[in-house]
Amino acid sequence: MKLRGSYWPALWLLLILGLVAFVRIRLLSLPLERDEGEYAYAGQLILEGEPPYKLIYNMKMPGIYAAYALIMAVFGQTPAGIHLGFMLVNFGAIVLIYFVARRFVDPAGALAASAIYALMSLSPHVQGFNAHATHFVVLAALGAILALLRAQENGRLQSFFWSGVLFGVAFLMKQPGGAFGAFGFSFLLWTAWRRQPRDWKTDGFRLAVWGCGVMIPIVLTCLILWRAGVWDKFWFWTVVYARVHATAVSWSDGMPALIDYINSLHWDGLFWILAMMGMAVVVFEKSRTGNKVFFLSFLIFSAAAVCPSWHFSQHYFVLMLPVIAILAAKALTALAGLVAARPQALVRQAPLVLFGLLYMGDLLSHRAFFFEWGVEEAARKMYPDNDFYVYPVIADYLSAHSPPSATFAVLGSEPELLFYAHRRSVTGYIYMYDLVEDQAFRPRMEKEMISEVEKGHPDYMVCVNTLFSWNPFPPENLHGIQTWLTKYSADQYEPYGVVTFAPNQYCFRPDCFELVPPKNRFITIFQRKSPTPVLNPPNSSP
Repeated sequence: MKLRGSYWPALWLLLILGLVAFVRIRLLSLPLERDEGEYAYAGQLILEGEPPYKLIYNMKMPGIYAAYALIMAVFGQTPAGIHLGFMLVNFGAIVLIYFVARRFVDPAGALAASAIYALMSLSPHVQGFNAHATHFVVLAALGAILALLRAQENGRLQSFFWSGVLFGVAFLMKQPGGAFGAFGFSFLLWTAWRRQPRDWKTDGFRLAVWGCGVMIPIVLTCLILWRAGVWDKFWFWTVVYARVHATAVSWSDGMPALIDYINSLHWDGLFWILAMMGMAVVVFEKSRTGNKVFFLSFLIFSAAAVCPSWHFSQHYFVLMLPVIAILAAKALTALAGLVAARPQALVRQAPLVLFGLLYMGDLLSHRAFFFEWGVEEAARKMYPDNDFYVYPVIADYLSAHSPPSATFAVLGSEPELLFYAHRRSVTGYIYMYDLVEDQAFRPRMEKEMISEVEKGHPDYMVCVNTLFSWNPFPPENLHGIQTWLTKYSADQYEPYGVVTFAPNQYCFRPDCFELVPPKNRFITIFQRKSPTPVLNPPNSSP
């Protein structure tokens, strides 16, 4: 595939970015889901001077919290501001895909890779509208890979160093980002071993410089957290407990989720098939040993980044999209080379026609999400078993009727509520999953959460009674918390509000339980019997 004129790649890239911007800007105000709520709440605390792991406990690495804090400092502490910053992260990955792919295919092929990544990173099949940490990992990893390829070309130590720094940042965004660092190390080691004659003095020094680059952001982060007094919490949650969590699901348990994901791909799956064809092209290419090793290791380590815990959540597969996009472009470029010498113009255009048909088919398969549904309908369709659009309403009411110093305890896995309300939780347990999952630390965590709530004596308790906010396995692990909550709320609190689902009803007044009896899925809100004075008593519905 060929393009005329040196300016055409830039124009086509702008067109790709324009399509992404059009789709994303329509849905900038989508309510935050749980992971986004966690990152936003942690970022909010950072902007207020509180380090990660002091007031919020989770196994995520702190890089994503810092990234959210930066985005919110620039674009504001709203879902639209967060999604606008996320859109720029997505733009960066799309552009970097072009420059990485350009090392292996012609400009048209590199543009195809960028276009494929752009479309697939938007797809609901990878929860593409949510600012998950995986997108931030991809941005840093692609920058690291591009710097590494340039370092191999120019031999400059600063290129090796900055490649290492970016691989370190990818790890700090989320632990699976470390798989890309392993890819970089293996590729560097293979290059040094393959060199004839071997020069381990030069290559060893390059590896050392690259390794120092990897370690610098990691060590600096550890020093900052140690200086902030949260080292013990950080180490427990991101290393000790993260290892326990990663082994909680076996391969046999995770396999059905993987099969379900593959079966759900539909049109997206055609690009995965095209990528497999591209991998076959790479394997059977002559005199391209370096390409074979690069793509095989890139594919293997990308898959490893998805698989460390066998959970196979949809957004994990974002980590595989760069190699899928570039390999798919490799297949298209190989097809273009096969038909380039054919006299029939239609045959010569076959790769472009094939790409156009696949692209339009995939784009139109998502047309409702991309072009038709509004914010609330899109939220309902993306998460039919969750009700993320109710939490801004609850938070707005509570923040309007309580002073900024009011404290919360959210009994449920809904950290986005804390972010929206701009109120602090008295417990660092912002997810209930850790307290009900069948794992060795569960009894200790349950006791710690209860102790923090009782000592903190929050002004408001928000109890979320929906399956996906607890997801207990086995269910009996929930009994201890339920028994404690029933007694504690009856002794110390009084009714303040009820929210029910399907249909949504909001009632904020002392007799709310009588007016709107809780049903199968609901949220109950309690106010401390001797609360911090409220601005207005609960007597109306929003």
